[in-house]
Amino acid sequence: MKFIIFSNSPTASTGYGVQVAQLATRLTREGHQVAVACTWGHQQGVKDWPTPYGPVRLYPSGMLENSIDIFAAHADHFFEGDRDAGWVIVLNDVWAFSSAMLQLDTFKVLAWTPVDHWPAPEGVLRWFHKTGARPIAMSRFGEDMLFEAGLDPWYAPLAFESSDYKPTHMVSAGGETMPGRDMFKIPTNAFVVLMVGMNKDPQDRKGFDQAFRAFGRFWKEHKDAVLVVHSDRFGIASGINLEELSRHAAVPPHALIFTDAYAHRIGFTPEMMAGLYTAADVLLAPSKGEGFCVPMVEAQACGTPVIASDFTAQTELIGEGWLVSGQLQFDAPQAASYLTPSINEIFTRLLECYDSDLLMKSMKSTLFAAQYDADTVFDTYWKPILARLEPQPPEADKMLMNRCDVIVPLVRKANRKRLTKSLKATGSFQMIEGVDGLTYAENVNKCVASSTADWVIVVGDDCEFTPGWFEAAQKLSDRYDVIGTNDSEAGRVRNPAVANGSHADHFLIRRSYIDDEGATLDGPGITASTAYGHWYTDKEIIELAKARGVFAPCLDAVVIHHHPGYDGNEGARASDPVYAKAVDTAEA
Repeated sequence: MKFIIFSNSPTASTGYGVQVAQLATRLTREGHQVAVACTWGHQQGVKDWPTPYGPVRLYPSGMLENSIDIFAAHADHFFEGDRDAGWVIVLNDVWAFSSAMLQLDTFKVLAWTPVDHWPAPEGVLRWFHKTGARPIAMSRFGEDMLFEAGLDPWYAPLAFESSDYKPTHMVSAGGETMPGRDMFKIPTNAFVVLMVGMNKDPQDRKGFDQAFRAFGRFWKEHKDAVLVVHSDRFGIASGINLEELSRHAAVPPHALIFTDAYAHRIGFTPEMMAGLYTAADVLLAPSKGEGFCVPMVEAQACGTPVIASDFTAQTELIGEGWLVSGQLQFDAPQAASYLTPSINEIFTRLLECYDSDLLMKSMKSTLFAAQYDADTVFDTYWKPILARLEPQPPEADKMLMNRCDVIVPLVRKANRKRLTKSLKATGSFQMIEGVDGLTYAENVNKCVASSTADWVIVVGDDCEFTPGWFEAAQKLSDRYDVIGTNDSEAGRVRNPAVANGSHADHFLIRRSYIDDEGATLDGPGITASTAYGHWYTDKEIIELAKARGVFAPCLDAVVIHHHPGYDGNEGARASDPVYAKAVDTAEA
């Protein structure tokens, strides 16, 4: 398969860049073709990024934020113009791509998305509904929030490279090898509290304010403690001035250590980060909300336990550490809540950590983190996802279609002759018509109830059957329960979604499938849901059958659709009363 990842460049040392590098490398190892449409970290030209298993193509970022101005062009180039030829994987906050929704809804999209609020923000849900993307939650919390909001998420956590992140007491950099505390100028006998996080949010999402104030109180009782901060001390863009904060929080200057500003900006090597984690006694991560929080598992992999907020993904990532409660804080732009951690609880947890058996905590933390190793995550979660993207056809273990009745919910006089003449020319079929006064779905259900055939086909009266349609569909009837027909003539595409097999306007349904399971979510015995006036009836039937693995398009079964507008006459389509009524009820 082909995959193009819409995220940071794998060459970038950002959190997303590291995850892209892990996933792209392993997808390539599995034999897939992989590209990255870089939202950041690769600015110019198309080039190959080497992996041990083959190159990953990098496309440069665009001029607009998140590169939404050029993403579709990159994907079309990679898929060679066929948007059904592969999958887009979005790795980012999806609400940040709201203006890219119209571009993405024509691709097959997996969105590996964080949820760092409670509940899932409306902007996130709106994005999924508009794009039709399949959500992949990166935390169990996110999975629950998306599920409760009515979506059907898959799950694959973020990960770390266990070959890089492990207890690392000696660190090499600049041609020298020395103990981690010496490299980062940390007193040898100090009790080390470490913070790792981006300082770029005016809402202080990482909880620096609460963490610094709690540490200031903690230092008064344990003056051997130091606070080591791996972040931008003055704030990136709209972050906060941490040096100024430290004065308000009563953190003495000699008890506050920032990692080298330039080295932080260009990026520590994984070995340096592992050495930094190992040099600490505890990682302090009282964030107001996290989609995952990779530093928590990296620190624990290096044997360092964690103090973190009891909220969003942090709760499930804590291992042998300590959780901090707080109070909900409304985030107006997202119309959802963060959690402001309790300063008093952070202070209490620091005291508990100071008095704990850190050696035992360290051993248990390392064992806990192992489940998030990148190879373990890929084998456990990504491989099953990949298998679902390329499902194997079911076994031919069902009865072949013997007879099919033709269900026509509404027959207009102007269309009757073409419809009946073409049907008669292709075989002997019973046509069951709806009646005036009932909705489309009500007529479908009434007609199906009166049929005794083992299959029915639901069509509009503006259709024309072509020779061989039944025989072509019959070949698939020993393994599928819903079979879509093709509405296009040779060399002429009418509905692109039907022509590529992703949808069907007209379709055959096995009668026992209707009786036993129901072709709609309304349940057994129901073919079409009366919740819709007409517009989404076929959409639900097809999407439900696809979700159950019982749908197949049959492009050789051609039932031409002469609906006004498919012939380029939009005026005729707009004036058609059936179409107009469908549009009127579509939004509801």
